[in-house]
Amino acid sequence: MEREMAVQLVGVLEAEVNNGGFDQFFFNSSGDRTAEIIEALEMIGAAKTADIVRRAASKFPDGMPPADCKARQVVLVDTVSPDADAFEELDQEFYGRPDDLEELLKKIR
Repeated sequence: MEREMAVQLVGVLEAEVNNGGFDQFFFNSSGDRTAEIIEALEMIGAAKTADIVRRAASKFPDGMPPADCKARQVVLVDTVSPDADAFEELDQEFYGRPDDLEELLKKIR
């Protein structure tokens, strides 16, 4: 993965989760790239954040959300988080900033 792509993907994750939690991240098109975002986090050395995203993704059948936005939305709303509360604990972990993403991103630029 190219550095610039990693920077973009981590930025997308931060914007979505900070704005509306993992429910929003997975509901929006940002969730299309969940596997790539985990890879980007690992690439920059954000192992703790990658683990949080991996655990959020594991709530979906087969351990990863569908890459197709519409399919993922159906599974999210009908099965994974019908009350939009399935990710509250993981949201809080993410908000605690277990990795200094800004500093890690500076190192790869």
